[in-house]
Amino acid sequence: MKEIDFDVPSNSVSASSDSAVELPDLDLGVMPEGPSYVVEADAKPLAVKFGIIGTGQGGNRLADTFYQMGYRRVCAVNTTPQDFLGLQLPKKNLLVLGKEAAGAGKDPQRGAAALNSAKEEVLNLMRHSFGEDIERILITVGFGGGSGSGSWKGLIELAKLYLRQLGKPEKVGLMISMPKKSEGGKVQANAYSCMQELNKLVADKEVSPVVIADNESIHRMFPDVPAKDFWSTANRNTIGYFDIFNLLANQQSQYVTFDKADYQSMLDSGIIIFGATKLDSYQRDTDIADGLRQNLKRTLLADLDIANASHVAAVLCAPDAILGVLPQSHIDRAFDTLERILNGESRKLIVHQGVYEAKRVGLFLYTMVGGLQLPYERMNLMAARAGI
Repeated sequence: MKEIDFDVPSNSVSASSDSAVELPDLDLGVMPEGPSYVVEADAKPLAVKFGIIGTGQGGNRLADTFYQMGYRRVCAVNTTPQDFLGLQLPKKNLLVLGKEAAGAGKDPQRGAAALNSAKEEVLNLMRHSFGEDIERILITVGFGGGSGSGSWKGLIELAKLYLRQLGKPEKVGLMISMPKKSEGGKVQANAYSCMQELNKLVADKEVSPVVIADNESIHRMFPDVPAKDFWSTANRNTIGYFDIFNLLANQQSQYVTFDKADYQSMLDSGIIIFGATKLDSYQRDTDIADGLRQNLKRTLLADLDIANASHVAAVLCAPDAILGVLPQSHIDRAFDTLERILNGESRKLIVHQGVYEAKRVGLFLYTMVGGLQLPYERMNLMAARAGI
């Protein structure tokens, strides 16, 4: 193909035709350069690079906890700057939605309208907070308020658009916190409505993973935590489980490796929950199996039915002093028990395993179960509390 010469000849002015428009010569001044942003790398080695955006007060706290735990591609949006107080996120990674900046007053419509008026600003926030080196976007949100409950669906679409602009798969997930029963009827009604909308998105495979933390369950697990520390305890436990698997999937094991492909499989499995147990006894051949049973009961959302899960990951971590004497048959029995608990023998359950040497003293079991259904019993309680 012949190249076209775009060089403008020196006599182009005199050679112009009679129909050419003569434009006035304006002094255009100097265009100021836009702000320069440097996207930080995560502070620790992780298997999957997430871009994380929090919305609403609860979602902002969750996003900020990710930042505190070493994730750096993190940002947050809200309808009032007051809800950013106390966060450790850099100010450049925070965005107030809407012109009024007066909050949403538990009204999801106001939260949705505020996001709708700031779509380009949110995309720019993602650009300078996430950069291009990401694989998934995770939206953190507390169901019940106005800002988060009104904006989370719109953020899903913007996150998919951002990944599409990068030419990457539109892998967008959610981390949700559900309100305690003691919170008001309006909050319960908002949360119930959001859960109904979420149900369709999960069924249509529009979002994954979906991590649901129930603040009521967390309250039962940590009944003596002071009010000042409740939310930080809840958030660190929710994100701590999530973080452990992202760390493990980046490590090799001389025993059994839970690798990045295994982790991605779990992240694609829809609604997931986590469990963790420390075993004080592991001498008997049934001790680890019993620990796994207890592990599956001790989750952040106890109301989920795990019997028909589609995916499960179980990882055992212990120091060399334990792994050097622990019979392999004890581990095999535990994983066989796990498959039976989840009815895996009668259907196509996908099981991922890992055994790692760890510096931490003790034998620890970590589980992730995916492909679950929404907590309908808990949703019914929310509806009753809201008078629906």
